[in-house]
Amino acid sequence: MPLEERLAVKAPEIPHDEAQRLAALEALHVMFTPREERFDRITRIASQLLGTPIALVTLVARECQWFKSAQGLSASETPREISFCGHAILHDETFVVSDATKDQRFFDNPLVTGAPNVRFYAGHPIHSIDGSRVGTLCIIDRTPKTLTPDQLKVLQDLAAIAESELQHGQLNVAQRDLIREMDELKLRASVDGLTRLWNRSAIMELLRAELKRAKRGVPICVAMIDVDHFKKVNDTYGQQAGDAVLVEVASRIRRALREYDSVGRYGGEEFVAVMSNASLIPSMKLCHRIRLSIEKEPLSTPAGPVSITVSIGLVPGVAKTTDPDRLIGAAEAALSRAKKKGRNCIETGNLDGAA
Repeated sequence: MPLEERLAVKAPEIPHDEAQRLAALEALHVMFTPREERFDRITRIASQLLGTPIALVTLVARECQWFKSAQGLSASETPREISFCGHAILHDETFVVSDATKDQRFFDNPLVTGAPNVRFYAGHPIHSIDGSRVGTLCIIDRTPKTLTPDQLKVLQDLAAIAESELQHGQLNVAQRDLIREMDELKLRASVDGLTRLWNRSAIMELLRAELKRAKRGVPICVAMIDVDHFKKVNDTYGQQAGDAVLVEVASRIRRALREYDSVGRYGGEEFVAVMSNASLIPSMKLCHRIRLSIEKEPLSTPAGPVSITVSIGLVPGVAKTTDPDRLIGAAEAALSRAKKKGRNCIETGNLDGAA
């Protein structure tokens, strides 16, 4: 951004309790972590009920505003100095900008003059356990608008739900421990940039931790999930559509799993789900939910709706190994059998690769 443009933008003020606020945000252990369905559910509802193309759960850090959940926006963060949410966390009331082009604070803001072309913004603060305003639930439109009193109450109620979810984390033990061990750079490097899931190295680390718990009697299962005929999608509709398919598949996998299960992008069109404290039969039910959620409704892409199915290889973790590679190998063998069987199905296996 050119220096003259940076100087023209009215940056949000720094709250008087900034040090306490940042400490409270850090204590939540959510910054730069993968997307979670419990927050995506809220932004989906906000976007649909309030009629805006964009809805976000935003956390305001020292230098950026970072999106824990985002509907209608592919970016994962923007600088704090040009953020609307940086203004919204200064007070407990809902912060509303009806037309940013006519507001002296925002008319020359890069988020207004360029993508995503903000015109309307409404953000309600969300608090940490100590009461610090750490972020917002906000909605954005590309055309000016106002909210009715009833719509304003809906936004505030949804913000209260987001706040409750933020204060009462539902990640499993392995994920919480992994997050607490990482600094910002390592966390950023552990999340897949496209799907906002754990990446391959992180999901393998989580699997290693879960296998140690399995030796103490906590059952786990691992599923390898592959998008059927994905190369054909890219060849037919283009890479942009292919990327949209992967993002939506990731979202539907998250929705089908429980809040405390772990899921990561293993590579290309392959995903790994680690189902904690779950034996084979409950895990099979979860895998059927995944498969049906993807099969039942076409996925939205820039090239139009695309129908997709997935094949799944499912293997229970057992106490006789702490080697995640062995378990992944068994899941891959089961996945291979699912593909040979005709795809769009689930096959189970074990550490010996047998059905």
